[in-house]
Amino acid sequence: MGKPLVRFLALLLFLSGVLYCTEERSQFLRLRSVSFDPLALVPDDQFWRRIGPECHRYWPFLSLRARSIERSIMMEAPVEVRITYAGFGSFTVRSTPLEPWFMVFWAGGEWFLSREGRMWSVHHSMNSIISQQSAREGPVVVWGEGLPDPIPSGIDIESSVKDSVVPIHELESWKEALESSGFYRRVSSITISRREGRRIIEILERTGEGSVRVLLGESPGDWPSLLEAVDDILSQTGTKDRHLLVDTTYSGKILVRVIS
Repeated sequence: MGKPLVRFLALLLFLSGVLYCTEERSQFLRLRSVSFDPLALVPDDQFWRRIGPECHRYWPFLSLRARSIERSIMMEAPVEVRITYAGFGSFTVRSTPLEPWFMVFWAGGEWFLSREGRMWSVHHSMNSIISQQSAREGPVVVWGEGLPDPIPSGIDIESSVKDSVVPIHELESWKEALESSGFYRRVSSITISRREGRRIIEILERTGEGSVRVLLGESPGDWPSLLEAVDDILSQTGTKDRHLLVDTTYSGKILVRVIS
């Protein structure tokens, strides 16, 4: 090892020691301030109980852990949270309430589903902070047979927020296909189930004292022609006071039967 390198390392160690001693005395790396915007939307303890002593003492640790802290809060509260750097040793915690998009029925319970793809119980302890108290969309979404549980057993449903088990972009595509076919305004529920490794979408239309259940495959690109054919069949058979099941999931044919 050459003498210049030794001198450089010695100087580096000296400067590091000086910096360490200075920081120990002045504590200029301590966490200086955290502001909440809007104030009190989420209780302060949701944030502070996730901040370890090392984050108080050295604010760069909070920068490194910001994303995991955000995720942890959002697993309990129906909000979007962002922790942003606001100057040397200062941070801002911004919270935005989730907005119920669809109502979901699952296992006898009711759940809100947001456009961000997150689900929480209508009995969640923090529902007073959400942006509205009812779902924006009219049809109810039903988690049917074969889908995984949105909230695993043993978890407190009144303090949990989970990701949707169905991708939101798929639900949006199904909604758009029903709208373009003129069915969406007539549908009271959309049931999603899994059978033999594939998803089946069932739409329910109430018709006075009767009803029509239409089974569709999970690809909305196939729906326009199928739903047009369903409308033609219904216009011929009539729906008054009858409960019909229309199955379009068979290749090349549509089956119609009366159900009790």
